Amino acid sequence: MTVNSHCSKPLLPILLTVCLTVLPLTGFAQRTVWSLPQYKETVRSGSVAFGKAFARDTYLSASSYSGWALGFEGDSWTGYKPYRLFKYGRGHSSLFFSSMTNRLKGGSTLQLSGSDHAAFLWPAVNCSMCDLLIGPVVMMNLGLLYNQQNSNNPVTMEGYLGAGLCVDNTFRFSLFRYDMALQATLYMPLAGIGVAPDYDQPYWYMYKYSEYGKALHFIWPFNNTAVVQQVALILPIRADRLKIGYTFDYTGNSLGGHSRRVGSSLFTIGYVKRFQTKDWDK
Repeated sequence: MTVNSHCSKPLLPILLTVCLTVLPLTGFAQRTVWSLPQYKETVRSGSVAFGKAFARDTYLSASSYSGWALGFEGDSWTGYKPYRLFKYGRGHSSLFFSSMTNRLKGGSTLQLSGSDHAAFLWPAVNCSMCDLLIGPVVMMNLGLLYNQQNSNNPVTMEGYLGAGLCVDNTFRFSLFRYDMALQATLYMPLAGIGVAPDYDQPYWYMYKYSEYGKALHFIWPFNNTAVVQQVALILPIRADRLKIGYTFDYTGNSLGGHSRRVGSSLFTIGYVKRFQTKDWDK
């Protein structure tokens, strides 16, 4: 569940932002293009994601794979009860499928990956131009990898359940008489439990002899480096909000006797909707 370094060029989000700002917009300028939700209010966005995926594994021999990826991303912001320690909730979920090949004709691999993140944030900075939220996050990531090079045990399942840090930043600005918002969110697990069975240990063997302990590992940044970085531009399109962004997801670990790197570099496009409870007393 990791990504090759050539896919994470920092120039891509910058070029995307520049291109988007010069596109003609059909909406009108509004100061409320993006604002944090109030108590019992939720802002949700759903996006289609497409781009590249990459993986590197040391089973049999060190092999690198790259290919296309297609999936879906969902994000949410929720306002909690005032005067609580954490004033906002931040959620992120994703599901994507990728098909990757070895450029040296060393076979191919398929990947199905999903994740779910739940963060609890408090405002470090809250003003008319910028919102900076920070707080703990619970992250779950699970992926299935089908490697056609290994005919004996081709399917492997990897993932982790951990707690870490979330930083969510929003910057509001105006350009060409239109109000916009630029968002950046970082998720990083710091400790938890990782699932990474040894390839020499088939799943049926673990089930038959109840040897699940070999597949579970304590993770921290030195044996499981993971990061999810999102950058998005919010644009007003009449009464709706268009969200166009870029997501970089990477996991690299050395668990179960083998080192692995898996990741994706995805562009996203979707809509933002705001939901509010009508009866605030319930």
